[in-house]
Amino acid sequence: MRKIIISIFAFLIISTPLYMTYAYTTGGGLVPKCNTGALNAAGEYENPCDFNQLINLANIVISFLLFYIASPIAAVIFCYAGFKLLTSGGNEEAMTNAKKMIMTMIKGYLIALAAWLVIHTIVKELGFTGNTFLRD
Repeated sequence: MRKIIISIFAFLIISTPLYMTYAYTTGGGLVPKCNTGALNAAGEYENPCDFNQLINLANIVISFLLFYIASPIAAVIFCYAGFKLLTSGGNEEAMTNAKKMIMTMIKGYLIALAAWLVIHTIVKELGFTGNTFLRD
């Protein structure tokens, strides 16, 4: 188990530049730009910081964590468990551990996706009108 944690930590450190490019590819980073533009007659910005901006921030952070961090980690764990399964050499205990690792990873990833879907649905019902992962 310790080797797995060290491997994941090393993967995250090595792939940090890829995560940092997220800000450049999405056109602005994780924090939405608000309180920008000219002031109108009432003294308000064209793009004010309101509920939609707060929900947009939460949506961006959750989508980033799920799709840019959790997905690559799940892929690495899946590859590692597959490698363990292929190199088990007929050892039943090693095969069982590898299969259990794959099933645990799949269950955890599906739970994360389901949680994202529930949050996405609740936010839409609260009246969020901004961009989401499904509709940019």
